[in-house]
Amino acid sequence: MRTWSLITIVIQLALVAAPTDIRSEPPGAERQAESRRVVEIRSYNLTPGTRDRFHQLFLNEALPMLKRWQVDVIAYGPSLHDQDIVVRLDEATTQGLRNAGGAMTGGAPDDLELLTKLNDDYIQSVQRSDVKRFDEILADDFLCSMADGSLLDRQAFLAQTAKPVTIRDLQAHDVNVRLMGDLAIIHARTSYTTADGAAGGGRYTDVWARRNGKWLAVSAHVTRK
Repeated sequence: MRTWSLITIVIQLALVAAPTDIRSEPPGAERQAESRRVVEIRSYNLTPGTRDRFHQLFLNEALPMLKRWQVDVIAYGPSLHDQDIVVRLDEATTQGLRNAGGAMTGGAPDDLELLTKLNDDYIQSVQRSDVKRFDEILADDFLCSMADGSLLDRQAFLAQTAKPVTIRDLQAHDVNVRLMGDLAIIHARTSYTTADGAAGGGRYTDVWARRNGKWLAVSAHVTRK
């Protein structure tokens, strides 16, 4: 068995429209649907001895038709490995596909990893009274609803953070990062030990926003049992 592969860039509408729709409109016709471009990879398993003939048929008939319909064919021909689709990609193309894949899943994997780390930084900064780290990760308009019902702005929160901490072993559990484009909401449960050795806990909800390419905490809400 011999494999022949085709890589194209197509308009998203072409993937969802019925076959009769795409044939009934002339090339270049305006469409109202979204025109985001996506990559499509096709693979054909051919009978041994027919690959060269198939290649010529593609060049003479299929390729001109695809171009008439404004499909951008970026690569085609025999796979570098007969059993699988194998093509060579430069680093720029690889990174572009990686970024596009992140957008398809709601967000780049790096964002989820980074927000998870920032969430840990936030918890550890509370435990260590780390005003410097909070100064780096809090937005200028940050607000925090405290467990006692008070609402602290950024300056008041930093002043509160600077006070000695009476709890120990503060940890976050069941961390749930919900990524929504340039906004993220983090829900989690906390556990800690009070000054008199009793077990304590609660929940918090933090809101993060991407501003100028940097994730910053813009809001927090804390509850305790």
